[in-house]
Amino acid sequence: MKKIAIFLCCILQCSLFLLPAAERVIPAGGKFDTRFLIVIDSKSFEQASAEVMAYKNVLEEQGLGVVVMVGDWKSPDDLRREIEKVYRKKPVMEGAVFIGDIPVVRVRNFQHATTAFKMNEETFPIEESSVTSDRFYDDLDLRFEFLSVDEKNPRHFYYRLREDSPQVIESDFYSARMLPPSDMGTDVYELLRKYLRKVVEAHKEVNYADNIKFFNGHGYNSDCLTVWHNQQFVLKEQFPEAFRSSRGNAFYNFRQDPFMKYNLFERLQMPGTDLFVFHEHGAFDIQYINGDYPAPNAIGMRKEGIYGPMEVLSISLRNRYRRYTGERGESFAETTIREYNLSPDFYSGKLIDSTRVNDSIFSADINIALSDLRNLKPQPRITIFDACYNGSFHQPGYVAGYHIFSDGNTVVAQGNTVNVLQDKWSMELIGMIAEGARIGFWQKEFQFLESHLIGDPTFRLTPGSAAGDRSREAAVLNRNLALNKGNNKIWLEYLKSGNPNCQAIALKQLSTNKPGNYDDILLRYLKESPFYSVRMQALQRIIYSSGRNLTQALLLALDDPYELIRRNGARFAGYSGDEELIGPLVQTLLFSNESQRVQYAARNSLPMFDLEKISSEITRQAAASHLQNPSDAAAQAISYFSAQKARNDKLLTVIQDKTAEQSDRISAIRFLRNHNNHLQVTQLLEILKDDSDDTEVRVVLAEALGWFRWSVKREQIVEALKTIRKDKQTPKKLRDKIGQSILRLK
Repeated sequence: MKKIAIFLCCILQCSLFLLPAAERVIPAGGKFDTRFLIVIDSKSFEQASAEVMAYKNVLEEQGLGVVVMVGDWKSPDDLRREIEKVYRKKPVMEGAVFIGDIPVVRVRNFQHATTAFKMNEETFPIEESSVTSDRFYDDLDLRFEFLSVDEKNPRHFYYRLREDSPQVIESDFYSARMLPPSDMGTDVYELLRKYLRKVVEAHKEVNYADNIKFFNGHGYNSDCLTVWHNQQFVLKEQFPEAFRSSRGNAFYNFRQDPFMKYNLFERLQMPGTDLFVFHEHGAFDIQYINGDYPAPNAIGMRKEGIYGPMEVLSISLRNRYRRYTGERGESFAETTIREYNLSPDFYSGKLIDSTRVNDSIFSADINIALSDLRNLKPQPRITIFDACYNGSFHQPGYVAGYHIFSDGNTVVAQGNTVNVLQDKWSMELIGMIAEGARIGFWQKEFQFLESHLIGDPTFRLTPGSAAGDRSREAAVLNRNLALNKGNNKIWLEYLKSGNPNCQAIALKQLSTNKPGNYDDILLRYLKESPFYSVRMQALQRIIYSSGRNLTQALLLALDDPYELIRRNGARFAGYSGDEELIGPLVQTLLFSNESQRVQYAARNSLPMFDLEKISSEITRQAAASHLQNPSDAAAQAISYFSAQKARNDKLLTVIQDKTAEQSDRISAIRFLRNHNNHLQVTQLLEILKDDSDDTEVRVVLAEALGWFRWSVKREQIVEALKTIRKDKQTPKKLRDKIGQSILRLK
């Protein structure tokens, strides 16, 4: 039968080129419960047809039907229509992969679907202020308006989200890109052929989820060791087989060596790794590893010699000094000579010139660049880049692409096309892959504009171990994720499981068809579950899906033993503005020095509350504490929040001032997107209602108010927006933006 199937595929492949462009489709080779779509340009298919068909065959042997669509689409709209035709047919299309030269969409007017991207689309160039995203293809309900073709790259297309479109992402299927970097020094079609052969072999192996590695880079999550420490507790729940021996897991940190990248090279090329996660800062072509100022006790070795903390600090200071000119350089020199007790001639011209080459080499040794990756053979089957820009597949060369199209064994990576929020729960539901779910199903749970899989989205690990293989359960899970998304009976059964991965999956899946007691279920699991990952999932769902019990959930979160739960509790307390949260936030501020990122979130949230109430609570808690100097600590904190109030008042004054520069007013308004100042809502709505005010200012303000999704003033905002929208004198541009904000707030 296998030979017959291969023969039929060959016939279909040969006849493909005789079909009209719109019908260049190879159907699935049999009857299947679900299907997967391969979208590939004609040249790539011509160059790698044997490998594509082998990929199709191995997936169908595993029970996943595969449709191959070949073409040369002139625009994203053309391709989207063709994809939708396939998607609307039975059986269910669970995912897709875009191979080769597939039109790239860069999205505007949808920054609220990113985790952190907040660039001004009016003042920054379009190529910088747009978000590359395949949500254009995999969420078919979103509505876009075509804007233009990129002047330098005719395969990049700019679209804006329409105001009447759904304002949240709910992808209909998972997707990924297979796009070889064009600057690796190897023919892109040869890279594609080699990569697909690697993928086919990976699908034939039995590979248990029993070997995971994590790295935390410089400056990530405020370099908080509590973050680094806590993630091990959670991952033990999600990947229990990896914690059966010391060889199954490893947690690295930039503090371990000033030149940590060389240790990482060795670890990356160690065979047998299933998952490698980089928590780091990044660019499209760089993984930032150590930073300019490494830990003071670190000692590193390079071929030039041994580098202790003083040598490393000296080089870092000189490199920083070289970036400045004029008064800025002089000021930097004066400050650092005083702070570090340096000799007066530390920045002398002679020393700066004589050390330039060696210092430059040092600078290159603290981060991972594309030139480093070109010669590596990364072994992890799955690599996740919890970093900015590492997944920028629209660039000729990009970090994620170098990892998977190398000569190593990596078959799929996740990365982001723009900057990403450090406080995002990047490991949400990662335990799905330990249960044998296809990684595309995991990615589908990340409903962010910038987050993408690079490589094979159908790859999956084998659940269990040699002592107890659970492949049958994995097959059922994949089937349920594809076919039974809204079947509460099934997911309530998963919720009864003692497996934290299954419970977390169930809580998320129930949000698509909420049972009547869903709010109570979430609150109960947040209160009572012994599992870190399940409590975090319950909090996520209360925040993003429930709409009830938010204050009660945040109060619980601020006292949870898991740092990430506390961090999100502190962060969303500011977005809420409920005064019940002032006490726990102040407690976090004064007494949580071991959790820098939680403390940082509390410090950012408190200015959204009344200053007198904050000050009173700070004074009370400090006086009753064992702080070394309680009154001084209280005075310092109150002084900080007084300054924050003065800043916020000044910004409001600028917004209210019709004689101020439009750009200054808009800049002040945009600040509200990340700082939902509930105390100013009444004044802000008065500005929005004023039909004598500048229309563009009112439009930007209407957009900013759409970020007050969790605010205690949300209903007041919605009612005011509705009233203004009904007014026939309201300009159409403002009505459209108000409509968009109302959808977001609901």
